[in-house]
Amino acid sequence: MGVGLVLHIIIMITACLAERRRLSVARENGIDGQSQIVPLTIFILLPQFALMGVADTFVEVAKIEFFYDQAPEGMKSLGTSYFTSSLGIGNFLSSYLLKTVSRITKEHGHKGWILDNLNISHLDYYYAFLAVLTFLNFLVFLVVAKSFVYNEEVTFDKEMEALPANSANHEAMTVG
Repeated sequence: MGVGLVLHIIIMITACLAERRRLSVARENGIDGQSQIVPLTIFILLPQFALMGVADTFVEVAKIEFFYDQAPEGMKSLGTSYFTSSLGIGNFLSSYLLKTVSRITKEHGHKGWILDNLNISHLDYYYAFLAVLTFLNFLVFLVVAKSFVYNEEVTFDKEMEALPANSANHEAMTVG
């Protein structure tokens, strides 16, 4: 899971750099209108989206395994619903964060980072902010992961090894 979180930091830095490049090309070509097209290929976004696929694989698979493995036996299916609930909550928090950053950056007469016109917006600042926020999230993850005690999975074979050889349960299981 930690690998995926580190990759998400790199993704946000990559997105910031790609957006700075896009804004630079827009300025060089005098493009500031909302409907004007910046002469860049869509492939400038390829690195961040490829990394996002890899990072999400690390994070999401680890989350679903964690919710399933660490849940008590009678609640295994509930662990899967925690996984999907975390995705939904994350989407709501993402929308709230975007709206809040947009509102705060427009205070005190400032233009703001997130506008309807991408050619005069500063999404690069927003991506840099997300990189810092993701780094802080990673630090919290490290603290929690360091202090977390995993529940060991006990299998049937391990239970059998723990029983004494002359146990009545052992004899009943080996005979029948």
